[in-house]
This record gives sequence, structure tokens and C-alpha cells, in this order.
Amino acid sequence: CPIEKAGETRLIRLLFHAATGEANATFGHLVQASDQNLLPSLSGLAHAARLAVLACADFVKVVVVRDPLERLLSAYLDLCEPRADDGPARDGHREQHCEGFPLPRWRPSFDQLVDHLAALPPHERSDLNQHFLPQAYFCGLVAPRADAAASSDDLLFSHGTLPRFHHVVRLSAATFAADMLAVLASVGVAESTAHPFLQMRDGHDTGAAGRVRRYYTRESAAAARGVYSVDYLTFRLPEPAWLADLAAGGSQRRRVENQSATMRRPTGRRQRQASGG
Repeated sequence: CPIEKAGETRLIRLLFHAATGEANATFGHLVQASDQNLLPSLSGLAHAARLAVLACADFVKVVVVRDPLERLLSAYLDLCEPRADDGPARDGHREQHCEGFPLPRWRPSFDQLVDHLAALPPHERSDLNQHFLPQAYFCGLVAPRADAAASSDDLLFSHGTLPRFHHVVRLSAATFAADMLAVLASVGVAESTAHPFLQMRDGHDTGAAGRVRRYYTRESAAAARGVYSVDYLTFRLPEPAWLADLAAGGSQRRRVENQSATMRRPTGRRQRQASGG
């Protein structure tokens, strides 16, 4: 179950290499291979085939999840924060994916993005762009709305698919590499093949794990924690140590980097756009 901003690119690249022997595929080739069902990815399957895979215990099903607040910051750094390499092509990509702030007109601070997400009614959070969508709503892991069971035609999806998954691996855990290598070894992918890909950094890598204390304030961390509470609950994720530090006495001021961003947050909802990958 590929989840945006949770190590998806590295894992798809690894699976593509294991299937084809190609080690240097472009991101576009990887997306195309996934869409054409050339990779073991639920996102590339038709609905009926996805149901069949989820219902069959013979398929080893794995989902990698990330600390939600770290993942949110990574999405902001990748898709919303102004960067030195900004240009027409990148602006077009970010116009599609910076949730709630179509670029280049809007260049939100991180606090403004968090405020926007926190202001959305809970039922609208299941309709966010996939880079910001709670991880629990990917692959039907949980039913996103209270009325899903009554409105869905598929009993499996209406009750959530998470119990069908054999492995839930935490990207933010110190044991991630060892845990992932063990899962891959169980399906025949050798450690010598997998290890280089798990250590790989690519253009989507934002270094968010080392930057959380620079971007989050006590208030924004509490607000984001509320937005993504479904992830912490669904996957029984531990709260990061830095979050407790902020709650206990972290600075309440806004980041210096955010003080220059004074534009007013746009009102109203735009049409949600999901990633093609």
C-alpha cells in the first residue's frame, strides 16, 4: 500500500529493480509501471483485483507509515515552501499539490498551512490531496466516514482493510531498515539487493525529521496532532519526544522564517487534487 511522503519512492524503486533488474529508472517510469500493474502495488490494481488481493491471505500485504507530524512537514517543505529551484515547471507541480494554497499566487508559511488543515471539518480531511491525506485513509485501511458502512457496496472496504495487512512498518522508527529488510527477505528479496535502496536519498527527501523543532511551535504541533489523530490511533504510533518537549515548555512564538509570510490565507475550499503517483 504506497503512501505519499512515507518512503514510497524508495520502495517502488526497489520493487521495480527486483522485478526488472533496472536500478536507475526515472520517477516517471516508476509511476507508469505502477499504473500499468507492473509492480506489486495496490494503487495500480483495478477495484475488483484490489479486493481479490486484499481478501487472499497468500499475498503478503505491507504498509509503511510515518510519524504524521514529520510527514506533514515533509509535504510542506516539498510542495509549499519557496525554494531556490522554483520555476515554471515546479510552480505547476506545486499549484496542484500545495493543499489549500494554489501556487505561485499563495506562498503560505508552515503555520498558515497547519491553521488551514485544522480549520477543515473532520469529514473533509478524507478528501485532502494525497500528500496531506491521513495515512489511515489510504488503501481503505479505515473507513473515513461514519456513514461509510451504510453507503459502501464493498463490505471489505466499509469495515477497513487494515486487519488484512501482514506488516505495518514505521518509517520514523530507529529500527525501520532492519524491519523492512526482514519483511523483504520473507518474500525473497535479498538484503544485498534491498539495503542500498533503503539508504537512498532522492529529490523528494526534505530532511524533515531533523527540522521539526525549527518549524513547529507548541500551538501548531497541537493543532496538527488533532488533524492527524486518526493516524496515531489507527497505527498505535508513539508520539515523538520533541512533541512532549514542546508541550512542556517549548517556545510559543512563531518561527522567524514564518514572520515574513504575511499574506492572508485564502478562503473557501478549492477542488482537491490527488497525486498521480
